[in-house]
Amino acid sequence: MTQLSLIIIPLIAGYSWANSWHLSRYRIARSNGYTLYFSAALYGVAILVMAGLTLMLLTAWEVGFVEYLAQASALLGLSPSVGGFGLQVAALLLVTILYGIVGGHLLNLLTGTHWPYKLAIKNADFERLVLRAIERSLPMLVTLENGKVYVGYVIRTIDPLADEKELRLLPVFSGFRSPETGQVTFSTNYSEVLVEISEDDSEDGEGEDGGALGHLYPGDFEVVIPVSKIVTSTLYDDEAYTRFQNRQSEPGYQFEIREA
Repeated sequence: MTQLSLIIIPLIAGYSWANSWHLSRYRIARSNGYTLYFSAALYGVAILVMAGLTLMLLTAWEVGFVEYLAQASALLGLSPSVGGFGLQVAALLLVTILYGIVGGHLLNLLTGTHWPYKLAIKNADFERLVLRAIERSLPMLVTLENGKVYVGYVIRTIDPLADEKELRLLPVFSGFRSPETGQVTFSTNYSEVLVEISEDDSEDGEGEDGGALGHLYPGDFEVVIPVSKIVTSTLYDDEAYTRFQNRQSEPGYQFEIREA
């Protein structure tokens, strides 16, 4: 039974650590199902080693410390042996399970969520683009498979743990992309209405048109787009877009490729 406990308890501790630490959770969510088992086994071995080193240090500091832990672990039913070598095993298992429960959460306090998320998406180009849009406060232009186009600000990063990944935007413009030319035509301008609603909400909640928009908030215009429906995406800058359009409309304009 002691040998079985030395296998099961570290696996449980490793599983708990892997499911609580943000970095391991994000990586597991992007891998096949076997990754979780391998991670649990790997973390379990590492936790068992850390628990052993911890007990060695604590025993050197306080001779009776192992006996205290052994009695506590016996009460929890972690080991049937409470004498001789069984005391050390019981204490080791107790420290192992404690590390497994709290270790991942302690790492989350140290690392936060931003760094593990950036590390998890380092090979995911679309999610890196979404994160860049948030960090630089730039809107994104996305084209859907039906030709619909949205330009808007990203509300939050894509949840790496979600089965169905979605992009949440507060739109500024929307329109469509011509299937023949690929040219974008904007048909709806949300920005003026959003500014008006924001001003009304910050003052007295009543719009200038007699409160016709007083019941709305900017968040009511958010759109949620399944990532699987997005064909192309890029950052959007209105001034740069206007300059490109004006230059292409100049008489006699020709696109030239200049050698570096």
